[in-house]
Amino acid sequence: FVGFDGSSEFPDFSEPRDVLVKKEKEAFDRVRIALEEAMMSDADLLELHDSLVVDEIKDGLQIQLIDQLNKPIFESGTAKMTPNGARLSKLLARVLRQMPNEMLIEGHTDSVPYASKNTAYTNWELSSDRASAVRRMLVAQGVSPDRIGGVTGRAATQPYLTEDPKAPQNRRIVIVLKSAYPAEQK
Repeated sequence: FVGFDGSSEFPDFSEPRDVLVKKEKEAFDRVRIALEEAMMSDADLLELHDSLVVDEIKDGLQIQLIDQLNKPIFESGTAKMTPNGARLSKLLARVLRQMPNEMLIEGHTDSVPYASKNTAYTNWELSSDRASAVRRMLVAQGVSPDRIGGVTGRAATQPYLTEDPKAPQNRRIVIVLKSAYPAEQK
């Protein structure tokens, strides 16, 4: 583990929970800022700015790689990354390999049925294969496989644009960097 400040020391877990939660939130903020700065400093990545969405959620930090019209993350109907998808995945790996948190990877599709002569291969398989492709790319770029807690295909069950389930933005990869200190249930 090497933190963003260059230290190789893990946080002191004997600190009070609220202090640890604050430190983790600061680390998540640094991830978001590092991704934004990298996007802004590279002309090829800058054109993909709308394809990367980072949000803090109750379970941690959610990072989404989202298809845009004429800027897909994967080749149509396959789990083969486009050059854009590979660039974004490599950027994510450079940042995420510095974090100790477990991560979950989900693949999502639009609601357009998968067109294939193989009727057993559906959007379920496609979304799972795409999530697995991102996992392989992250591991190949230095993210420890032990940090990946799950790879799931969601097909079109959770659209990004609920009002337009066929929109390209529904085709996406979601990576959740899990909080070590999730919000307590009330």
